[in-house]
Amino acid sequence: MDSSITFEIERRKHLEMLDAFPLIAILQSGLAALVLSVSVFNYGISTHSIIWAMLFIVVISLRYLVDRYLRPLIDNGSMKQIHWIGMLIARSLVGFVWSLGSIWYIQVAPEQNLLASTIWCTALAFAGTIFHINSVSVLRAYFWSLILPLVIYFSLGLNRHFEAFILVLCGVIYMSLYTRTLHNKAIVRIKEAIEKEQLIRQLSEANLSIKQLAEQDALTLLKNRTYFNQKIETIWQRTQKYQQTLCVILFDIDHFKPFNDNYGHVAGDKALRSVAKRLTFIDLEAEYSFFARVGGEEFVAVLPNTSLDKAIAIAELIRLEVESASIPHQHSSCSNVITISAGVAISSANEKCSMIELMERADKALYQAKEGGRNQIAVMNLRSHLAAPQEQPS
Repeated sequence: MDSSITFEIERRKHLEMLDAFPLIAILQSGLAALVLSVSVFNYGISTHSIIWAMLFIVVISLRYLVDRYLRPLIDNGSMKQIHWIGMLIARSLVGFVWSLGSIWYIQVAPEQNLLASTIWCTALAFAGTIFHINSVSVLRAYFWSLILPLVIYFSLGLNRHFEAFILVLCGVIYMSLYTRTLHNKAIVRIKEAIEKEQLIRQLSEANLSIKQLAEQDALTLLKNRTYFNQKIETIWQRTQKYQQTLCVILFDIDHFKPFNDNYGHVAGDKALRSVAKRLTFIDLEAEYSFFARVGGEEFVAVLPNTSLDKAIAIAELIRLEVESASIPHQHSSCSNVITISAGVAISSANEKCSMIELMERADKALYQAKEGGRNQIAVMNLRSHLAAPQEQPS
């Protein structure tokens, strides 16, 4: 078995055991209250009953504190031998106090109380399997701390050797055979749960990987047209709902066809990857913003909740980044390196318009940038349908 699975099984089986404590405390406290009520009703308040009630409160509280201390140690796998001993002692004390109370109750009226005390004592011992089966050593500590004092009292105090022998025999058979089977089943259950969780996690990761691949442009590793079409609609609806602006920068590489024709498609692919890499240097800042490749040499930047001035600054930064890549292009009319032209469009918060119209404005602005000589940006908003070319810094 894989070591990581083994560790996880050990961690979970002991955490499950700690998680059972609230129910154990409620059940045992309820039974303790019932036993004390019967004892007080039949025999009045005695020193033994007061001492036993105090002992019960102490050991239950001690177990709570021990479990609370051990939980983080179990969780991160840093349990040491002394900690395991503490866990065994805390559970053994609970069993011993129950056995001690049973003995005191029998001593009050042996003939009347022997059967009742034996029944609840053995019931507590065997029922402990439900809450301690994840750890055989803990179960044994609890079981025998409850049974052995009763056996000793039967044998030495009441001379009931046969009854003592039967209790020991049943305990040995139960501990050596049945509990081991139950423990193995508990381990199998936890192991299957872990393996199922691992399978679900692997499937989720595989699905996420497939989704990411489906949304990613294989050449540039930017988001692709499919992702853009899906995401832009969601972002548009969000900006409309919260009355935010939405800016779109549509840009493409100047004279890319002549570049491909003269330098070859391999060089063209390399140039596209270089441009995409330059885009990764730009922080779009706004939440939900992204770059995407939407055509052969055409790219888009989607900028929700971004001002027009900020969008223009980003567009200019894109232009400068691409130009600074210094990819030779001797067949361009505007430069001797690869450059881009960009169109910027904005939809204001209070405007009633469609996402398609916004994209059309960005496309028209891009056309204006090309008509203006390329290697520049042009801006258009939905209030004014006139594009304004931005001067290229000298």
